[in-house]
This record gives sequence, C-alpha cells and structure tokens, in this order.
Amino acid sequence: MPQFDILTLSTQTLSLLISLTLLYYNNINLNLLYFIKIKKIRAKKIQKINKHILKTGPNLDKMRWTSNINYQFYLQSKLTEI
Repeated sequence: MPQFDILTLSTQTLSLLISLTLLYYNNINLNLLYFIKIKKIRAKKIQKINKHILKTGPNLDKMRWTSNINYQFYLQSKLTEI
C-alpha cells in the first residue's frame, strides 16, 4: 500500500488519472457501443413480432368466435346426455 507523502503524490495522481482515463475510454467506446447494438437488434425483433401479431389479429377474433361456438355445442351435448 503506497504512502501518501509529498514525494509520491504527483506520481500517484498521474497514475490515477491515466487509469481512470483508460477505464472511461473502455466503457464509452467498447461496452456502451455493444449494449447499443444489442438494443437495436432487440428493437428490430420486437417490431417484426408486432407486425406478425397485427397480421393475425382478425384471425384471432375468428378463432375466439369458433371456440365459443364449439364450447356452446359441447355444453348442449352434455346437457342432453343428462
């Protein structure tokens, strides 16, 4: 552990500034750009899925209607069996 005295204060400050500058450069230029690329890819996937959902919207209404009709027929058949 270095001592904080007058003779080594300038070298410690300089090494601290250099290390913080390198960490800042690493975070801004490498890590942040990587996360931005991931976010763009995920946004494209979500938009593609949303387009597919909008295309199948009317079909979902038809499927719900037919499932309701089939359920009503099922209930009527159970009532006639009793």
